[in-house]
Amino acid sequence: MIAEPPNLLATFQARRTVDLAALRPDPIPHGTVLRLLEAANWAPSHGRTEPWRFAVFTGEGRRVLSDALATSLALIKGEPQADPEVVRAQRERQLLAPVWLAVAAEPAEKPKMPLHEEQWATVCAVQNLLLAARALGIASKWITNAPSMHEHTRKRLHFSERAHMMGLIYLGYPAGEWPQGERRAVEEKVRWVE
Repeated sequence: MIAEPPNLLATFQARRTVDLAALRPDPIPHGTVLRLLEAANWAPSHGRTEPWRFAVFTGEGRRVLSDALATSLALIKGEPQADPEVVRAQRERQLLAPVWLAVAAEPAEKPKMPLHEEQWATVCAVQNLLLAARALGIASKWITNAPSMHEHTRKRLHFSERAHMMGLIYLGYPAGEWPQGERRAVEEKVRWVE
């Protein structure tokens, strides 16, 4: 279990997306990735369904992911197969981060909850993972582009027929300083009814 950081709000405020080009190639230990997945596993889910599913890609396993994404991109464009140059570029992209996670929401065989609730629970699991990564000094980004959400990607990454893709997350150690973030004042976004 991940120990609570000294200041949880500071972790929320410090969580930022870090670009692929700003990552070091250093591997992330298997045990550390497992800790992040354990953080994700403690997300809330209505009906205790725990619908989040992850596939982890490291080392040469990243080629499986890059090939799936290149083919999905071709299918989106109406092409039967990926152009070799697109495959090469996709492989180079996946090699920029030492760890990639594919994320899906998988309702039960006999669903107790509507799909949107299972997806929201999976989003909570992703947020837990992203915050835990920041607390451990690991940079991340959640990607929900069309190839990552495509049906071919789901099939190629061996998620079940019931699963709905929720995107990809990459993880790595930052090469430089953490990006700084800004938010407008919370008062601009809240209405009190008393």
